[in-house]
Amino acid sequence: MWCLMHFLLVLQCVHSVRIINIRVPEVIQYGTRDAVTLDCDYVTKNVTGLVVKWFYNDRSQPVYQWIPPQKPQALGLLKNKLDLTYKVSQNPYMKHRALRILQPGTELTGNYTCVVSTFLAEDEKTRPMTIFVPETRFDMIQDRLHDGYLNIICSVEGVFPKPELVILVGNRPLNAKSSIKNFEGRYTALTSAVVSVDSLPPTVEILCDMQVPLANYFSRKRDIFYRDPPLSSPESTNYLQTSPDTGNSMESMPVLVLVPMVLLYILQSR
Repeated sequence: MWCLMHFLLVLQCVHSVRIINIRVPEVIQYGTRDAVTLDCDYVTKNVTGLVVKWFYNDRSQPVYQWIPPQKPQALGLLKNKLDLTYKVSQNPYMKHRALRILQPGTELTGNYTCVVSTFLAEDEKTRPMTIFVPETRFDMIQDRLHDGYLNIICSVEGVFPKPELVILVGNRPLNAKSSIKNFEGRYTALTSAVVSVDSLPPTVEILCDMQVPLANYFSRKRDIFYRDPPLSSPESTNYLQTSPDTGNSMESMPVLVLVPMVLLYILQSR
């Protein structure tokens, strides 16, 4: 019995195939690379019936197949998107193990599984890849309502993958209503929260945090809320202040009234 088990163990070791490393870029910003490489490094002591396959998201979606010594094939989502002449090694049983994806777009975001098999053994490993697009617009608005409430609105446009928005007042997250839409592969998201002005301190920092978890990306908008807005400074007035207003002095008249009167006087005196 022990002899049989030992024989089977030796046979398995002789004919085994093992993936020792799978290299897939975790996050890529869209438009920053002309091509990306996904590599699947393996070892095997028997190449009889060797097949290298790549799958997208699950094993029902094959995107690549190579059966040495035949030429590799691009399938499904990656059809016409691979450099099939790319070689990662000079070893005839290793050279086409990698994917060379040209002009990667956001539609390629997902999990990639490499499967290496022979007639007697098989191994597989999976890694995620995210093609990230930063926002084209990020806004935060304070809208003071007439009934003593403050409406805080935060919005973001043109981002991928799906973003998450959080509004904070004094570092305290608020309960907010959110909506999100996908248009042509880009997300637009909006969140808003209403808070009583009386519940806020005289001056408080308002934050809008946006994060894209799949891309490990974070961005922030910051503003200050004043419960009692500062009065307008004297420099902002449009009135001449060179002497007290007696009701008859032209020096106290608004600039917009004084200038036309001066022009009319000049024209009449010609």
